[in-house]
Amino acid sequence: MRRLTPYERRFLQLQEEISGNERISILEEENEGIADFDEDPGEVFREIAEKYGMEPAPCFHRSFVRFNRLWTCWRFEEDGVRLTGEFRIGNLPDALATAPPPFSVRSSSPEERRLHSELRVIDDRPESGTGHQAALRLRPGDSDPELRYFHLGLGTLRMDIDYQEYLDALVLTKGASGWQFLFCDITEELRETYDFETASERMKTMLDVFPELFPGHDYSGLRARLEERL
Repeated sequence: MRRLTPYERRFLQLQEEISGNERISILEEENEGIADFDEDPGEVFREIAEKYGMEPAPCFHRSFVRFNRLWTCWRFEEDGVRLTGEFRIGNLPDALATAPPPFSVRSSSPEERRLHSELRVIDDRPESGTGHQAALRLRPGDSDPELRYFHLGLGTLRMDIDYQEYLDALVLTKGASGWQFLFCDITEELRETYDFETASERMKTMLDVFPELFPGHDYSGLRARLEERL
């Protein structure tokens, strides 16, 4: 059996935490195994640098995962409390090599459409059917590309975390619907055009039930994020 990287072990444990909890219903679960890369990302990242002109920052080295695809979609419903979540991640070389999907919405400007052409999806929600996706912005010479969260109603929002921090947050949130808003730049203009009440309530619910469902994790950082945005 191939030796796993630290983040591969974390994500397998994440999937087991969800599927092993009898209070949670699993709607979809897949593990398509490990891609044919060495656990040392050095050679992989040298190839990325040559192909894309992008020298991956240390956060990519620390959080290296080689999954072909790791996917879980779940639902919690108990005593009138309902929470859903989903994540689907893979490995960085495949993500960078995959052309972006049609992010554009009717209101997209030419500038936004150019931005969309630079995005490469790292996490999506195919079972939920929302069209929401997280992506890296691939630009030559950018060693630590920015993360963007595509929301069908809001367009492409910039996130204030890097790739490793995204994976860390995903481990905590289990892909709970709307968690990415905790790490997005929510401007006053956005608040005037979109009702974030539902997303806030979902995050409150997550932070109420997760300490009981998944003890042993520290949710104080997520609580602070939510408080900042209320």
